[in-house]
Amino acid sequence: MAGSNGKDVKKRNTGALEGGKSKSKRTRSIVFLTVLSILIVFAAVFAFVSFDLNATDEYHGYVGTISLGLDLSGGVYAVYNVDTDSEEYTSMSADEQQAAINGTADTMQRLLFNRGYTEAQVTVYGTTIRVEVPDVDNPERIFDLVGRPASLWMQGSSSQITSSSAYDKNADGMDGSHIANAGLSYDNTTGEYVVVLEFDDEGTELFSDLTTTYSGQYIAIFVNRELLISPSVNEAITSGQCTITGGWSGTAGYEEAYDLAVQIMAGSFAVPLDMAENGVISATLGSNAITAGVISGAVGLALIVIYMIALYKMMGVASALSLVYYTFTYLFLLAVFPWVQLTLSGIAGVLLSIGMAVDANVIIFERIKEEVASGKALQTACSLGFKRSSGAIIDGNITTIFGAVILIIVGSFGASALQGFGITLLIGIVLSLICSMLLTRVILAAIRILAEGDGKRLNKDGYAEKLFGVHRGKPVSEEEALAENLAKEAE
Repeated sequence: MAGSNGKDVKKRNTGALEGGKSKSKRTRSIVFLTVLSILIVFAAVFAFVSFDLNATDEYHGYVGTISLGLDLSGGVYAVYNVDTDSEEYTSMSADEQQAAINGTADTMQRLLFNRGYTEAQVTVYGTTIRVEVPDVDNPERIFDLVGRPASLWMQGSSSQITSSSAYDKNADGMDGSHIANAGLSYDNTTGEYVVVLEFDDEGTELFSDLTTTYSGQYIAIFVNRELLISPSVNEAITSGQCTITGGWSGTAGYEEAYDLAVQIMAGSFAVPLDMAENGVISATLGSNAITAGVISGAVGLALIVIYMIALYKMMGVASALSLVYYTFTYLFLLAVFPWVQLTLSGIAGVLLSIGMAVDANVIIFERIKEEVASGKALQTACSLGFKRSSGAIIDGNITTIFGAVILIIVGSFGASALQGFGITLLIGIVLSLICSMLLTRVILAAIRILAEGDGKRLNKDGYAEKLFGVHRGKPVSEEEALAENLAKEAE
């Protein structure tokens, strides 16, 4: 009698323990789904709604801050003529002249790309260079960036130069044609802005020799024979990158450092240029195209959500939550990444990425239905469904990522439409892979735990399986039952 009572107590304790674990899982599932729903609501609000932060600042929905290309928002253009009468140009051979013009165009393209204007177009017509830059809030800023072509000279000196009269083209130094980039950086230690110069391979060697010779002395930077700055050389610089400090802090310091970087970059062109004209370009598609794109995208997303829920029931609900979260996160990344400028081809990349995210969910859900039909419990089927479909999904996405990278590389040589498509596709595919393989799995597990409940009757009647739109086949073998138990313990 005592032994029997002991077994009864053990069963009750075990049942209570399992009941406690089940209740804890349901609580965690409710909390997770609630937090996710709140995040989606906040993401929707901050995506489209604008409001005042205080008396002077206001917040604009991040969707409205996505940079747009020439076809959607228009932009500005500038036309430059090569100064064919200058000494620099006439001293070159015909082949060298053409190479210098092409090199100048490449420098302009790289300069604009590094400043976040990925869809900017730079085209060479003989001795004329045309620059088109989309979605520009401040055209004067762009004309400052590429509109002051100049001649740069970096001259070594044993003492600090304070006057433009010290300019000497025959002194030790180098011109600006080997400067690959000039930009700003922020020094967290000093709280100041610094100007960072990067050199090409030949420029790295020349600058290394110059700083080695004048280590502990000075290098003066002249543009159009006018002195810009004469910083000291702390040590020989052989890395191909140097930092210029000038005590620039705050808004005024930022503007001063920015102007210096622009003037240095303007002097890096291989041939002297004169601006012939500039103006504004109207959008080729216009605002109606943006409105139509937003409406069609929203309708398409809604139809996908309805279709997935109708076909896969609660699995479709999990897919819908993951897809909506993915969409808002995708839009946020397009807004914050500086090298994204959305064009019609870029929108195509967005839609293709969303389609591939849905495809991954369909593959997973069909695999889960097959596993349940073979006799496995819903929990085991979900675990195996993700595991056995992951290989095909990852392989398909990896090959698409390779294609996107190739498009970006090819587009960097002037085909900006390909580059825009490749960038949006790459961002979308990487994000969709994360959401479909991780987020959907967690959401699905939480919904399944809530659907199964804690009562044996619900599991026995297949209540959860009906909610998920699956039908269980013949009972599983002992090995499969063991796999179910392992999956349940691992959860």
